[in-house]
Amino acid sequence: MRSPLLATTLPAVALVAGLVRWLLQGSGNLYTATARRAYVPDPDLGWRVVQDGPVWLGLEVLGLIAAALVGVALGGWLLRRLERRRPRPALRGALWAVAAVPLVVPAWAFATGFGPDGARDTLPDGQRAAAPLATDGIRGALDAPAGAWTVVAHPGAAVTARVSAGGEAFDARFTGGLTGTWTVDPRDLTGEMRVEVSVDTASVDTGIAMRSKSAREDYLQASKFPRLTFRLTELVAARADGPATIAYRATGEVELIGDRVPVDLTGTLRLLDAEARARLELPADAPAIVAEADFAIPIAATRLAADAGDFDGDAIPVHATLVLTPPL
Repeated sequence: MRSPLLATTLPAVALVAGLVRWLLQGSGNLYTATARRAYVPDPDLGWRVVQDGPVWLGLEVLGLIAAALVGVALGGWLLRRLERRRPRPALRGALWAVAAVPLVVPAWAFATGFGPDGARDTLPDGQRAAAPLATDGIRGALDAPAGAWTVVAHPGAAVTARVSAGGEAFDARFTGGLTGTWTVDPRDLTGEMRVEVSVDTASVDTGIAMRSKSAREDYLQASKFPRLTFRLTELVAARADGPATIAYRATGEVELIGDRVPVDLTGTLRLLDAEARARLELPADAPAIVAEADFAIPIAATRLAADAGDFDGDAIPVHATLVLTPPL
C-alpha cells in the first residue's frame, strides 16, 4: 500500500504554483488582493485606476499553503502509524481531500489572468512637466474664464498617498467627498488666487480591506478628524508648457489629523480640448481643467510621528489629480 505521505504532493504543487504566480506578478506584495487595483496609462489624467482586477496573491496566503503542507505531512505520518494495525480508507480519503484544497488558490489566481497590459500596482512617480524654479517668476496663462472653478467628484479624480511600511509600498487613495474651489483668473496668474480642496478621511482605500480599516481607524482617526484639507499659500512660479498647459511651483498647507503642515508642491494645470472632455465624459459646451499636484508630508510634523517606527521613510509623498469645471 502506498504511503499516505504521498498526499503532501498536492499542497507542495500548490505552494510551488503559488510562488510562481507571486513571482510573475512582480509587485512583491505582502498581502493578497482578491480584486487587484491597478493603474493604466490615460491620455488625459496621466494614469487612471482600474478596480476589480484579477486575484493578486500575497506572501501571507503562501504561508498558509506552507502551513497546510506541514499539516498534511503530519497527518500522513500519524495515519501511517495507525495503518500498521489495519487500513483506514476513510481517513486516507479525508487526508487527500484536505490536501487538494490548497490547489484552489493558485488555480483561481491564474484563471483571473494578469489584468490590462502596462498596468502598475502603485501610481507611477513623475510629472508631465518639470516644475519651474522659484526664481523663474510667474508666466503663462490659460484661455479660460475667471472666477471660482469647482472641483468635481470625477471617477478619475483622487488624492493618493504613497505609503512605505513593513517593507512594502502601497497607495492609499482618497476619493469620497472630494470637493474644493480654485478662485483665479487663468488669463492672469499673477493676480489673487485662492485654493481649498478637501476629501473624506474615511474614504481611504489601500486596496486591502483590513489594511484600509487600520489606516482609517488607527492612524487617520477618521471619526475624530473627518476631512483632509489643502489650502494654497502662494503661487511661487509658473511657466507655459504648450498652448494649454501650465507647470507651476507653489506653497500650501495640509490639514491632517488635526495638524496643519506646510508643504511645497509642484504640478501642472491643463486646459482640456473637446476630445479630452468627451473622453472624460464632461460637458462638451464648457471648458474644463485637469490639475495635478505633488508634495510630501513629513511624518514628524504630524500626529503620525508617534507611529513613525511603522513607516519605512520620513515623509509620505502625495499626488492629487483634480478635475475642475468653470464658474457658473
